[in-house]
Amino acid sequence: MRKDAFEAAKCLVQQDFPGCSLAVLGGSVTGDQATIYSDLDIVIYDDTQELPFRRTVIASGWVTELFMLNSSSYRELFDVGIHEGNPTLQRIIAEGEVIRADDDGLDILEEARADLAYGPMPWGIYELDQARYEITEHIQDLKGSAQRCETWFVVSRLNEALCKLMLRANNQWIGEGKHLIRNLRGFDPEKAAALEAALAELYRNDSMEQLIDLSLQWLEPYGGPLLEGYEE
Repeated sequence: MRKDAFEAAKCLVQQDFPGCSLAVLGGSVTGDQATIYSDLDIVIYDDTQELPFRRTVIASGWVTELFMLNSSSYRELFDVGIHEGNPTLQRIIAEGEVIRADDDGLDILEEARADLAYGPMPWGIYELDQARYEITEHIQDLKGSAQRCETWFVVSRLNEALCKLMLRANNQWIGEGKHLIRNLRGFDPEKAAALEAALAELYRNDSMEQLIDLSLQWLEPYGGPLLEGYEE
């Protein structure tokens, strides 16, 4: 039987990173959405070792993703997350369970919290037009799709683009994979439910009309579909 998630993470940190300034366990194991397939996400801030940024290990039976930061790398990586609207590292540090923290580590913790509180860089006209164009192209591809499998691939891209539009256009953080719909659900449960219903209608009944209508509705407040005249 494998150890409790926090105990497994703590043992790993004590054994492999005794000189670290900060170690935080994040991911679903720290909330109420953990499953038997969940892994451990641990951010380590350590100036005593030269290590790759990311490494996957097995710790006490847990698949463990290690994200290594130091004083020369952390701010650049934080800024990438802010620019992309997806501050994964700051989320783990600010929202996870602290395993170890000295004074320097606590400063990094406060910096991560401040980044999240400040919010993402707002989208301008260029980013909105880019999203409108991408979504419009996906709608066109969906309308012209005659192969069921091809339709699913188009829908996958459209679904992601719609979620990103709704979140980023409203100065909300995005996420990857399952975290994208979770963030949309947290921001606007009604819109998330409408998207889920449209996707269910397509996958279960091969009917794309509901998803196309929803896509056009979501585009409308930002200028509607965009193809002709778009420039980069």
